[in-house]
Parts: sequence; C-alpha cells; structure tokens
Amino acid sequence: MNDTVREHPLKGEFDTATAQWQRTSNLDGTPGRLEIGFADNDLVALRYADEPDGTILIYTPAEWDAFVAGVKDGEFDIEVLEDDARKAEARAEDQ
Repeated sequence: MNDTVREHPLKGEFDTATAQWQRTSNLDGTPGRLEIGFADNDLVALRYADEPDGTILIYTPAEWDAFVAGVKDGEFDIEVLEDDARKAEARAEDQ
C-alpha cells in the first residue's frame, strides 16, 4: 500500500491521489475549509483543504447520503445542537 491510500478497517481503501476532490464554498462564494473526495470504489471522504495529508473521514455511500440529508434537514445547525445539549442536561438532572 502506498502513502496515498488510507485504509478503513470496515469500509476498505480510499486512494487520496485518484479520488476526485471538490472544495466546499462559503455562503459568500469564497472557498470553504473542507474538501469532499469521491473514490472509484464509491467511498466518500472529507478532509480539511489546507491539510490534504491530515486526517480524513471515510463514508460509505449510504453514510454519505444520510450525512447530507442531515445537513439539509438542519441536524447540525448550532441552534439545534445547543438545544439538544440543553435537553440532555435537563434529562440528566431529572434522574
């Protein structure tokens, strides 16, 4: 295995050199901080654009679809996350 291949123990190999990488954009059109990579074996990866040799998250197609659906549905909006944290704290106090 070469330095461009990352192996996930359950999902398989992701070759960063042959993947098709797309950089995200901010709402104002400037380049975002993340890159999304699409591999020939259908795996999808996410990494920081300024750290191409750093950590990457590897997703199966089903996981990626679920992640994108969650983003579109607002599951990762800061307000939703803060609300979930408040609810979890309240439940813990009630126990």
